[in-house]
Amino acid sequence: MINKESVYVIIPVHNRKALTLNCLEHLTKTGDYQRYHILVVDDGSTDGTAKEIAASYPDVTLLPGNGDLWWTGAIAAGMEYANSKGAEYFIWLNDDCLPEPGTLPLLLKVTQENPDTITGAACYSADSNSPISNGFIGRKSLIVSPEEIIFVQGMSGFCVVIPQSVFAKIGPPEADKFPQYSGDDTYTLKATRSGFKACIVGSAKVILVGKVRVTHNIQHYIHPSQSITQTFKALFLSKKSPYYLRSRFFYHIQKYGYILGAFLFALKFKLWVLQWLQKEFFLKNMDQVEVK
Repeated sequence: MINKESVYVIIPVHNRKALTLNCLEHLTKTGDYQRYHILVVDDGSTDGTAKEIAASYPDVTLLPGNGDLWWTGAIAAGMEYANSKGAEYFIWLNDDCLPEPGTLPLLLKVTQENPDTITGAACYSADSNSPISNGFIGRKSLIVSPEEIIFVQGMSGFCVVIPQSVFAKIGPPEADKFPQYSGDDTYTLKATRSGFKACIVGSAKVILVGKVRVTHNIQHYIHPSQSITQTFKALFLSKKSPYYLRSRFFYHIQKYGYILGAFLFALKFKLWVLQWLQKEFFLKNMDQVEVK
């Protein structure tokens, strides 16, 4: 029997008050708010998130950040706090993810029945109700069907249960290398390479809500008003970008090893630069046409 004292739901947030409050309200309706410890890591929000949570959800534990934790740092801080309180299970949950009733208990049940196993929920888009790939084996992304359980090498961190044994062996995610992107899949990959198992449970379902599922594309990070230097920094040197070079480099190294990883990273970087310059050239041509 899993009791409340052993489970901490860790929710990293930053300036998305409406989404965060909606998530907590949803957890209240499903009974998960009452069933587990809810731990919100608020990374320096300036929109009143922490104040509203304290007023409306007094049972939530709030951990403050300085605005530079980002997703992975917030998750790491939450896991370290929960571990100090004797947690046996950590649940990663993004505030744009709404677990269906029974999802969190089911994930915990599967983890408990399969010791040393990380379990993740199947993810669906709220707009289309279509499944979203959130697991992988090698370079192959996977989508799990209902009633299916698929073992994977790694997975995204939308809604994931991690037993304390994983934390005890490999520690928290590496926030210095992967502040915003890839902290989840590289951590679960590290876990499976360290002897643990990971699976996605098709009958455990979360719905992704809000305008947060923008496809990663170079063009989304290029603005005509910016200089080439500004664009380069926004694309490759900003922690907010999925093309942040430090994270991309370590991602390839961790997944493929130093030699192949460095080679693949160099190829990817060349491709990204070519895509960026092609887009820049297109925008300049369009400006010239409009001037004429």
